Amino acid sequence: MRIAIVEPRSSGYQLVDRAAELGHEVVVLTAGRGERRVPDVHLAHAARVESVDTNDDAAVLARLRALHRRRPLAAVIPGFEHYVPLAAAAAAELGLPGLSPRTALALRHKHVMRSLVREYGLDQPAYALVSTQCELPAAIARLGLPCVIKPVDQSGSLNVHKARTEAEAVEAFRRIHGYGTGYLDRAGLPLVLVEEYVAGPEFSVEGYVEHGTVTVLGVTAKQLGPEPFFVETGHLFPAALDEDVRAGIERYTVRAVTALGLELGPFHAELRLSERGPLLMEVAARLPGDRIPDLLRLAVGADLYEITVRSHLGLPCAPAQPATGVGHAGIRFFLRPELDSYHRMVVDPGVSADPLVREVGALIAPGRPVPPQGSSSSRLGYAIAAGPDPRATTAALDAAELGVHFEQLTTDPRTEPAIMGRHVLILNRWNNRFAEYHRYLDHTVDRVSYLTTAAGAGPLSAELAEEIRVVADLADRVEVAAEALELSLKHGPFTHVLALSEFDLELGAELRELLKVPGKGVEEIRLVRDKVVMKAAVAAAGLRVPANRAVAAAEDVRAFGAEHGYPFVLKPRAGADSQGVYVLEDPAAVERALADTALTDFQCEEFIDGNLYQVDGVVSGGVLRTIRSWRCLGSCLDFAVGSPFGSVANDDPVFEARVVAFTEGVLAALQLTDEVFHLEVFRANGSDELVFLEIGARAGGGQVRFVWEEVYGLDLIEASVHVQLGIGRTYPTAEVGGEVAGYLMMPEPPVRPAVVHRVASLAAAIPELYTEALPPAGTVLDGNGGAVHTAGAFRFRADSSARVQAAIETAVKLYEIDWSPAAAAEVSGV
Repeated sequence: MRIAIVEPRSSGYQLVDRAAELGHEVVVLTAGRGERRVPDVHLAHAARVESVDTNDDAAVLARLRALHRRRPLAAVIPGFEHYVPLAAAAAAELGLPGLSPRTALALRHKHVMRSLVREYGLDQPAYALVSTQCELPAAIARLGLPCVIKPVDQSGSLNVHKARTEAEAVEAFRRIHGYGTGYLDRAGLPLVLVEEYVAGPEFSVEGYVEHGTVTVLGVTAKQLGPEPFFVETGHLFPAALDEDVRAGIERYTVRAVTALGLELGPFHAELRLSERGPLLMEVAARLPGDRIPDLLRLAVGADLYEITVRSHLGLPCAPAQPATGVGHAGIRFFLRPELDSYHRMVVDPGVSADPLVREVGALIAPGRPVPPQGSSSSRLGYAIAAGPDPRATTAALDAAELGVHFEQLTTDPRTEPAIMGRHVLILNRWNNRFAEYHRYLDHTVDRVSYLTTAAGAGPLSAELAEEIRVVADLADRVEVAAEALELSLKHGPFTHVLALSEFDLELGAELRELLKVPGKGVEEIRLVRDKVVMKAAVAAAGLRVPANRAVAAAEDVRAFGAEHGYPFVLKPRAGADSQGVYVLEDPAAVERALADTALTDFQCEEFIDGNLYQVDGVVSGGVLRTIRSWRCLGSCLDFAVGSPFGSVANDDPVFEARVVAFTEGVLAALQLTDEVFHLEVFRANGSDELVFLEIGARAGGGQVRFVWEEVYGLDLIEASVHVQLGIGRTYPTAEVGGEVAGYLMMPEPPVRPAVVHRVASLAAAIPELYTEALPPAGTVLDGNGGAVHTAGAFRFRADSSARVQAAIETAVKLYEIDWSPAAAAEVSGV
């Protein structure tokens, strides 16, 4: 569906990414300047970016009306707290689901919120609203000291101050009144709240409202920096609370949300636990910030991003099948008030190697000024940890706080050489979230340069990279080599060359040899790219491979058929994605294929009658760290020519043990010691023998990467980066048991190019289906999408392979798509 997101910031960035991942056509409205500039890595997920002054409500509404007239929008979603009222007004005008404008304004303005909670009769801190300094003494006299001074319409703890004396209160009041046009270039209201100071631990409650019913997903414990400020320096979800305390907090929050009239969507309520019980600080009708939605996904599997999208589309919010997580997750932010800038961030090896630490990153780039203390903008970096125990998770965050250092230059950078860590050259052709290498590799610790195409440049972070060089085609070896040499001369020698796409493995090897960089060279890469060489090595290790032969002429192909019989396979020696693959059933099929194919680097191969299995895993230091096999329902070739393709994780431990032993033999034969790999084998009918087909020294494609991350907790692209750079980490156990995952991809229509009018959602019909990615109406499918841009992708989880397979078969039966041949104008985008 086509959705508009207005000025995404903080969690709004990930909302753009997730909405696109769910298959929606995302239109981002942004000012594109200053603090209202969306990083390119997130804009890359948008189908359309509209530049508009998002602080001009009339201009935004006019733009949304025009977009809606051209092609209807299904939802308008705020990307940040300041734009909640605007999104609500737009949704109401366009007749779309959303908050009522009245409720949105009440939740945006803290004084109105306080008034509604008071009218409802719910206990909360005493407060007074003042607009002039002369009103301040009376408010302080009534509320007492210390008190809290805060603006009525800001966020991120900006200008929120604990005043211990009247003089401090006056100073805080003047700071708010003198702020002018500041954060996001927005002028605040000239109103100040004076509130009773509440002592006690602070919590937030995350949840959503659907048809007026409040659902609480859990309670988050907050860690705050030193007073008089209220800067949040950490969160732990779920909070480690006694059951009765937790239940009391949740009951209070439900009453507060009800008092404010929230009709739909996510909420983030903040409160303190006082001697009187829970007392409300504020409620926001939006996603929580500070990566809290990611903590929920890690800890309990709850996807607030998807809930937000579905609620604004008027769809059921609750997942068809409850998700699972590791138990607890937390984030810690790093404050360094003594610094006004820093040169580089250094992470101790013990932190990097801690299996509970999922992510460490910088929020302020090296060399940039550190804002004054007093708001969340002064936080330099963060660490995220997750594990089954809250104490261990907290201990990992404590260790990260001590083990992450922000170093300043102690010498003149003009006369001293720069401190050298890794200098990584990345070859990138992807234009999706897999190209967000900054998520896997801290660019403030390691220096990273890129060679990419124009399409692949979108997700890359120009702010963090040493340099991004765009070439017309990565297949142009001369241009790529020249650019790589120039980057090396300009920025210093490279220590690593990363090439994660199957199509760039040989290029990466050539550049390593050219630049004198350690790693796999051309001959080593031939073992995993040239299928004739590959099979010879595997056969030499005593493992079964199909009979095969390199062919250079038509008579070679005919001779192979005469010798080995029909059917047999003709395919490129170094192909991928089943491109250029033929299954030849008889001599007539041979002649048709020869008429269509120039036999350059081709091979013939015995046809194996059996069930295809895909095997994904990680080998590091020559040791198989994790592995899982998947039984294919169909084949990649069948999918390429128009049949559905599904895959189900194996849950038979006896067969899995056979796969593990076979895989270890293949890895040894091909000298694969530090790789993420994607292996394909046949389980032959009749003999039940395992027969090697091919292997890729890269992560699997299609939906493989998604189900590994969402169900088994391993990002295969991140693992590829880490294992090739020698970054130590732990991996999920390879034991069969627990949840079983699977996926289904539907092929493009038989006539292409085709324009999609509708694809029916199956989410409500199949309990095992946990997410789906459907092409939005208006999508043009041109036959070149491969396993990336399909006519629908569905991902499943259940307690057995049989249930997942049955769910996939049901999905194939229920699948519906309305389409028509695309006109030339639609193909060209006119």
